[in-house]
Amino acid sequence: MAHAFLGPAIRPEAVRFHGDLAAGPSRTVPTRPRETCRERIMPPIEGPSFQSSTAAMAAFDHVWVRPSLFLEDYLAGIEEGVLNLPAAMLFLHEMVHVWQWQNRAVTGYHPLKAAFEHVRSADPYLFDPETRADLLDFGWEQQGVIVEEYLCCRTLAPEAERTSRLHAMLGVHFDLPALSRPIAREALLPWDGVELAGICD
Repeated sequence: MAHAFLGPAIRPEAVRFHGDLAAGPSRTVPTRPRETCRERIMPPIEGPSFQSSTAAMAAFDHVWVRPSLFLEDYLAGIEEGVLNLPAAMLFLHEMVHVWQWQNRAVTGYHPLKAAFEHVRSADPYLFDPETRADLLDFGWEQQGVIVEEYLCCRTLAPEAERTSRLHAMLGVHFDLPALSRPIAREALLPWDGVELAGICD
């Protein structure tokens, strides 16, 4: 999937995933609007804020994941048409950081720059789902989240306007499979209350 979505400008064979990311301190993050596919596949958060801790971290060609989230294969089942959507989104987000590093002459990326985003922003992952800007106009974490959103919408709402718009945005940088090509016939979701109607409208 990394090569299909981020190719040809990525070398996935150079990447190593590790399942021993230490639990770091949590931070208080303002509750995000439930406007994105990424947010709407998760249970709603009650209250004005929530506690967040790092699930995974990429540095150069290596990705460290918390033991509770580590999988030997984040795309297990895809050949049978079944996609574990949250796992695939986490995988693809971290692979975006690898792509940023491997193409740093274009992206200007360095892991320390990405880390600094977490210092200067209350939520470096927040982005406007209606955006029409170029991918490289966004912050490092936002770029990863935008690719996550594309995978989420393409899987659950392939005919939605947002899916087409994100496909056009990302297609400037990646050789994406045609929208007519389905990702999976079944998506595994994190809870039973996901409402698919209008999820990417």
